[in-house]
Amino acid sequence: MDLKKTLTIPVKDRDNLIRLFIGGLLDILPIVNLFSSGYAFLLMQNQIVGEPAEDLPPWDNWGKLFKYGLLTFIASLGYGIIPLIVIGMGTAALYPHVGILTFIGVTLIIIGAIFFLAAIFLFPMGLVLFAIEDEFSAVFSFFRIIEMVSKHFWIYFRVFIIVFVMGLILGFFSYIPIVGWIIGVFVGFYILIETALLMGDVGREIAGTPEPARASDPLQTAAPAEPATSPEEPAAETDTSADGSEPVDEKMD
Repeated sequence: MDLKKTLTIPVKDRDNLIRLFIGGLLDILPIVNLFSSGYAFLLMQNQIVGEPAEDLPPWDNWGKLFKYGLLTFIASLGYGIIPLIVIGMGTAALYPHVGILTFIGVTLIIIGAIFFLAAIFLFPMGLVLFAIEDEFSAVFSFFRIIEMVSKHFWIYFRVFIIVFVMGLILGFFSYIPIVGWIIGVFVGFYILIETALLMGDVGREIAGTPEPARASDPLQTAAPAEPATSPEEPAAETDTSADGSEPVDEKMD
């Protein structure tokens, strides 16, 4: 994982900046932002099963972008619905201000918060598994997801922390009046892209996708080809005498 290279891909030249700008604009509006979510998912999927990204891909195939953006949104709802229900039940139990109900309510809120944090941590790996198998049901294969996190914990945890720190930076921008909101929109899409690229590297390791050969790598030396041989020319026939001397023309009488 070349972190420096990954962080500079969206801003390395004019074409990438334009694609980043388009994604930021799309990410502003509800429903329309499904296109940007689908764009990030397909970028991650190509990072896993294809060639490592050198540039952001062009904005095309809008139907496919919307499809995968919608599936990503449904998956996020699936991960968040149970923790939110548990927290909601706990909050409702606090209102009567009855001792036992208050205890139950606080307990449910704590359990819901733990579930919510677990969902946040496991959700990216669920998307990685979905991208590898291209089967939506894989995103909810929790036992397999937990197993994958366990086997590749340190690289996954490292990427998760990097994304978390980026999220804190985005939160900082949100506190700047007006200008911070405008900047935050594009910074938010930048973080989405970086999450896709970094999680794509994690998925690449999990899937065992071979790294492409690089121009700087030493070339393998091929075995030298056998030189082409011409058919042997037959030796010139010479008549020799029994004692090995050259034949002598005899003069006929």
